[in-house]
Amino acid sequence: MTDKIKVKISSFVANILENDALCFGFTKNDKSNKNALLNKLIPTLVEVRKARRNEIENILKNEYCREDTENIYNAVNTVIDKVYFNDVELNILDEYVWIRPSKETMFVYDEIETSEMYITAQELSVYIRGLLNEYSRLPQYKREALVFDKELDVFSDACFTRSILHFRDKETNRRHKAFAFNYYYGYLYDKTNYCIVYDINEDKIKSIPLHTIQDIYMIKQKYKPSEKLIELLQEYTDNCNFEKEIIVGEE
Repeated sequence: MTDKIKVKISSFVANILENDALCFGFTKNDKSNKNALLNKLIPTLVEVRKARRNEIENILKNEYCREDTENIYNAVNTVIDKVYFNDVELNILDEYVWIRPSKETMFVYDEIETSEMYITAQELSVYIRGLLNEYSRLPQYKREALVFDKELDVFSDACFTRSILHFRDKETNRRHKAFAFNYYYGYLYDKTNYCIVYDINEDKIKSIPLHTIQDIYMIKQKYKPSEKLIELLQEYTDNCNFEKEIIVGEE
C-alpha cells in the first residue's frame, strides 16, 4: 500500500466532501480536512458494500437455490458498480482527492487491494470513486449517520440497554454522563441527526448533534429513569425543539 492514494472525482463529489468536512467538524487550521473525513468514512462504506454482497449471495442461495451462485454473485456485484455508481451523471472527472491512510485504517485499504478489487474487477482509485459516488448521492442526514456509524451504534445500544453513557462533546470539549433516550434523524428538520439524552450530572434534557459526539462508551451500570423523566423526554422529542435544554429536577 502506498502512502497516498490519488482518486479522480467529479466536482459534484468534491463539493459534497468539502461540505461534509466542514459541517461534520473535520477541519484543520479553519480549513476542511477531507483526508480525516475519508479515513473515518471509507471503512464504513466498505462494510456497507460487503454487507450488500452477502445479502445478494444469501438470497441467491436460500431463495433461488442456484448451484451457480458464485458466478452470478460475482457478475451481479460488478454490474451493480458499473450501472449504479458510474461517473456519467456526476459530470466530468475534473477534481482530485488525496487519501493518506492512517495507522488505524491501513488494513481497510489493504483489504480493498487484496479482496475488493478482485471481486469488483476494478482498480483501487475506481473502486474508491464508486464508494464516494454512492455516498455523495445520499441526503446529508444519511451521510452523517454513515460517517459516525460507530458512535451511533454505541448510542443505539445504550438506548436499548439503558446503560449509562459517557462521551465528549467536541464543540464544547465537555464530558457528559448521560441516560440515552432516543435519536432523531434530521431529514425533516435541519439535516442534522440529534441524540436525545438526560445529562445525569447537570440534571438536564438536551440534544447533542451526532457529529459532535466523541470518545463515546457505555458502562455496565444501568440508569433507572422515573416515569416523569420518560414523559419529559418523549415530549421533548415530539416537539423537536432541539436548541433548548430542560432542567428536570430528577435528582
